[in-house]
Amino acid sequence: MLDNQTRDFIVEEGRSLLPKKLGDAMTLPIMTALPRERRGYVDGPDGQLHYRSFGEGVPVLLVHQAPWSSLQFRHVLPIIADAGFRAIAIDLPAHGMSDPPMQPGIECYAANLAALLKALGVGPAIVLGHRGGGLAAGRLAAEHPELVKALILDNAPFYTEEERASRIGKFPDNQAISPDGSHITDRWAWVREKGDPDWSDETIHISVLTYFLHGPWKEHGHSVIPLYDFRADVPRISCPTLVIASRTDPIYPWGKQIVKTRSDWAYAELAGGAGMVLDRAAEWSAVVLPYLRQFSVSDSSD
Repeated sequence: MLDNQTRDFIVEEGRSLLPKKLGDAMTLPIMTALPRERRGYVDGPDGQLHYRSFGEGVPVLLVHQAPWSSLQFRHVLPIIADAGFRAIAIDLPAHGMSDPPMQPGIECYAANLAALLKALGVGPAIVLGHRGGGLAAGRLAAEHPELVKALILDNAPFYTEEERASRIGKFPDNQAISPDGSHITDRWAWVREKGDPDWSDETIHISVLTYFLHGPWKEHGHSVIPLYDFRADVPRISCPTLVIASRTDPIYPWGKQIVKTRSDWAYAELAGGAGMVLDRAAEWSAVVLPYLRQFSVSDSSD
């Protein structure tokens, strides 16, 4: 683990572990070991689960969207840790460096979240789910209330039955490798067109490489979302919950729909899109940290 003095020395010597701008270009970012983190594996229902951990204190479990990995939280993990929490980011099954499941699904992801918290012995935790990760986080809170101190749904989908039906099979899963490498450049162009306009070149680079890292399972996370009825879970969630909606995200209206169903839940808005957790980390953290601090005292069971 690098302390600040060591990091400063490395930067001064021109061998920084952190990505730096070189003129108008961004140098290649690290995608394995992030500065200050501790990494590990635990055994889950579907094999090994990989996680990243920063800091000490009340545990905050971060659950990424598909087809990302724990790297989605690379900028906010140290911010949460510096605020006095233990920030833990999981690679869901078949994502990042976690083993693939026998049967992917939101139920499967939630069961693996529970396995991680139990294996680490850190529950109850504050659990934050980003986009599709919010469905897994919500399922965990509904099924295992003893493991969840508070919940944050960050731009979580809230499909009606009709919307779910219309989205099944919408993500074609091409497994072919183009001899000219165009499968990579085509993906880059697709992410640039369809992704958050705020995403930097660095974020798109990580997104594309993470996508292909998942191999034959790269679209499993997307494909299972419309198969799951999250609306059935919402009434069952008993812990305090914050709903976050980003104004330029296409799914922005769902945030208000969720709190109409649960008027006892807190609600906050972000000015940008869903990608603020990646490229506007300070603004994202300014909304998330005040909510986390409401639960900053550890339970005796922690």
